[in-house]
Amino acid sequence: MNKKYSKWSALLVVICTLTLIVTYAIAPDQPKGVMVILLKGLFFTSILSGILSLILSYLSYKNKEGGFLKKVAPIIILCILLLFTLSVIGIIVSIGDLF
Repeated sequence: MNKKYSKWSALLVVICTLTLIVTYAIAPDQPKGVMVILLKGLFFTSILSGILSLILSYLSYKNKEGGFLKKVAPIIILCILLLFTLSVIGIIVSIGDLF
């Protein structure tokens, strides 16, 4: 099998990252109307493309594809999760300073 799952995996993780960044970049403090639908669409597109990217990365490992592209998706997804974790920890610490 000469399928290139790793290329699609890398492309989907880039889409995941870009849509996540755009979601937070354009989000106003109080979204209303169409903006809510747009933000939900971008956010869920990001989640879906991240999951598909990890699945395709798994398939590329399973098919023993060569190259480094199969390693890109898990690394970037882990970096995104690390940033979210650090953000949540920062929020918890800053709330603790209020008391």
